[in-house]
This record gives sequence, structure tokens and C-alpha cells, in this order.
Amino acid sequence: MIGAKAILYAFCLLSPLACEAADLTIMAEDAAPPFSGADGKGFANEVVVAAFRAVGVDVALDVVPYARCKRDAENGRVPACFSMSWYPGVEKVVVFSKRPVFEVYADVFVSRKTSGRIRKLADIGKGAVVGIVNEYEYPGPVGGLQRAGAAFQLAPNDGANLKMLARDRLDVAIVMTNDFQPVAQKAIDAGVASEVSYAFRAGVEQAYVGFSLKHPLGERTRQQFDAGYERIIADGTVAALKRKWMPKTQ
Repeated sequence: MIGAKAILYAFCLLSPLACEAADLTIMAEDAAPPFSGADGKGFANEVVVAAFRAVGVDVALDVVPYARCKRDAENGRVPACFSMSWYPGVEKVVVFSKRPVFEVYADVFVSRKTSGRIRKLADIGKGAVVGIVNEYEYPGPVGGLQRAGAAFQLAPNDGANLKMLARDRLDVAIVMTNDFQPVAQKAIDAGVASEVSYAFRAGVEQAYVGFSLKHPLGERTRQQFDAGYERIIADGTVAALKRKWMPKTQ
């Protein structure tokens, strides 16, 4: 049997910069601030690094688009990817961390031109064009829109969908929001806050670290993370990171 260090060494030969001076390399999403950003910073990133550090593991984060992060964990190219949520069949290829790292909300945004016409999912009828993010997971009722005849249009991130909504290229955009930012923050960042508006909340998704069932280090990595995560919850590290990343109150 090949040892874990030999496997990690071989992996690092493929990605030397990401693995330099690290015991382990896993993938993080590049477009989900304040949890995981393109600069490698974010609440989730800090939680994951701290959890591994708590059990003596120095982890490096390979920051990539979520679709790649998810696919490489499914295929066993990397031991772990975050942050992932449930989708049909995930249990065959990925096992989640014992606890979620955070939760997000699936919020429906509409054009201000049509504000008031859509108040619930049932108002999004057959033929409606709904903007979602490529490879993101959404609460079950959102999937029901497609079965009811709505068409999903994929974009690389929520900001792109909000811009298309403002240009009347979508009927609604389903945007992932969170407690760390105002509901309208992504619309503000996209420069379309005056053209789109929040309509209602369509559900909640919990986000986990996903560990590959196909990668030889996947299970060991899961055990290390779960043990470390319990430690940093107990010692107040997670609470401190939440305070750090939460918006400052006036």
C-alpha cells in the first residue's frame, strides 16, 4: 500500500506552488465572499485552516472556481473541497464534514420594473427565465421551478445574474445571501441596486467541507477536520472569526 506521505508528495509534484511547505492541499471556492474569495481570504477559509491547525496539520488552499472544486472532489483528484451542500447522488462520491461551516439563504430578486408581481415561488410560472449559478446547490423547492416549466440560465456568480436581471435578460435571479452581509450587498457590488430588489426567501442551504470518497487521503482528511473543528468551536475560535467577519454594528 502506498503511504499517505508518498501520495501527498506525488500530488504536490503536480501543484508545487499550492503545496509548498504544506502538509495537505485542498480546494476552496474563488467567488463566494465573505466565505471564500478569489484572494484566498474569507470566513470559511479561516475556519478550515484553523481547524486543521488545531490538530497539527498545515493546510494549503487551492483557490478555484466552484465547478472545478466540486468536480475534482467527486473524481478523487483532491481530498476535499469547500463549501459544498447536498445534491442528488453526492453521497456516492463525497462525504460531508460532521458540522456545516456556515449557512446561506436562497433569496429571490426581481427587477424593480416588475416588483410586486412575484411574491412566492408559485408566481414564477412556465416559461420564466431564472438565473442561478453554475454548479451551485439550491433548496429543493427551487428545483421544482424547472419541473413547473421555468428555464434555468446559468452564470458564473450571483453578480452576473443580478446584472442580467437588471438588463431584463432574466425574470428572476436566485441569489445566495448570508448573515455576514446585507441582503442587497451583491446587488450593490454589481452596481445594480437601484434596478433590482429583494422579493422573498426561497430556502436555506447549509455548507460543508466535502471529502472525496475516491481520494486515498479523503477519509483521513475528514477525520482530521472534524476533530479540529470541534476543538476550535469549543475554544471560541469560530465565534471570534464570526465576530471578525460579521459587519460592524453602528
